[in-house]
Amino acid sequence: MGQKNNFSYTAPVVKGISIFQKRIGELKVTEIAIIAATFFGNKGAEAMISSTIGKLREAYPEARFNVYSYYSKIDRTLVSDKKIEFYSASPLYLVTVLNPFALIYKLLGYLRFNTLQQRCPESVKALARSKVLICLAGVSFVDGRTKFLPFNIATILPAMILGTPVVKFAQAVGSFKNPVNAFFAQAFLKRCRMVFTRGNKTHEYLQGLLGGPCENVRRANDIAFLFQPGFSLSKPELENFPASKSLVESAKNAGKGVVGICPSIVVHKKAEKAGWNYADMVAKIVSALSCKGYHVVLFPNATRGSDASMRHNNDLPLIENIFQELKEDERKNTSLFTGLLNAAQIHEIIRMCDIVAVSRFHAMIGALSLEIPVTVIGWSHKYLEVMELFEQEDMVLSYEEGHHENVVQNIIKLESERVQRAEKIRKLLPEVRALAQSQVDYVCSLIENDRH
Repeated sequence: MGQKNNFSYTAPVVKGISIFQKRIGELKVTEIAIIAATFFGNKGAEAMISSTIGKLREAYPEARFNVYSYYSKIDRTLVSDKKIEFYSASPLYLVTVLNPFALIYKLLGYLRFNTLQQRCPESVKALARSKVLICLAGVSFVDGRTKFLPFNIATILPAMILGTPVVKFAQAVGSFKNPVNAFFAQAFLKRCRMVFTRGNKTHEYLQGLLGGPCENVRRANDIAFLFQPGFSLSKPELENFPASKSLVESAKNAGKGVVGICPSIVVHKKAEKAGWNYADMVAKIVSALSCKGYHVVLFPNATRGSDASMRHNNDLPLIENIFQELKEDERKNTSLFTGLLNAAQIHEIIRMCDIVAVSRFHAMIGALSLEIPVTVIGWSHKYLEVMELFEQEDMVLSYEEGHHENVVQNIIKLESERVQRAEKIRKLLPEVRALAQSQVDYVCSLIENDRH
């Protein structure tokens, strides 16, 4: 059985009324900064940022959002909303502009050189004006990802310099066996206004690092559990999506069971380093399911185009290679979704499936939020700690096992228990969503306290 979630949550009330009942326009426009998520590339990140903006707009409809994106120029082409400004958060920009000019801006303010302050880059001034910086990193300060440590620091340091509160929405951190990672994690995480931990294991890691319970550490669940299609802000993919969707609908109308499979280029790279072929394993899974009469839906959760050289945050070349490995009759039983899909379309794909098998974390989140039973081939504790919330931990496999037979067995078991598992997920989902909502309410309480 899964670990019982002992974290309860009650929405805050400000001056006798819910913060979500504040009158529109009674105070000047609120600016909120967001970093470490993009609309282009990883669709899990898009679901997180779309959910964050969507939920905060329920409280502050006129709010403006300053989004610091790794792909700021491309994101601007995907999102036309004029209340969202995009600034670069590329490693080069963080190192050469945002961090040094944040220090310069702060120093000029201390010296009361206000005119010179206004000559600083707009990205710095926008961050200084923002009531809060929300960090949406899916993982940060994790052992084994030391090369990302400077980026983890550089994304939050400018706000700390400027005095803008940093709130890390639910993410996986730790473990902290690496002394370098432990040192910097302790130095920076304890200086965040709040760190929301995504799962019991992450919570234990962080409390162990910081020496026990801390006022600025709380449990929460992934903000993407709150995603709604109406929150979608980016352009949908219209060239290939309708035709692929039609194939799935035809299979369902013919009475076939539909199994969604979401591979991951991240897991593929890890398998390559370990000396085995992940794409070949997934192709064997598809073949086995096709032989058993299932219709298979191959879909990505990170899209940057079909160029095989663009492997970072891009599942498209991988799933196209998997599709090409299939026999002709197996391809006829497989729907392939390609193109620059947005988060709402990913949810639509998952909704069409009876069950799904995924290696992408936010494809798992999407399935759970839609009450679709899911089995996972993952690489980190982050999968297990979320599946435990729904008492589905028996459906988590490690990519290191590398055997397609185990995955197929899980899929068959999942299909046979589909009704019971969907009911279990449905029963536990409201509590999970309430804890995800607690992050939004905390940010709103910060904003309200700053106003009074």
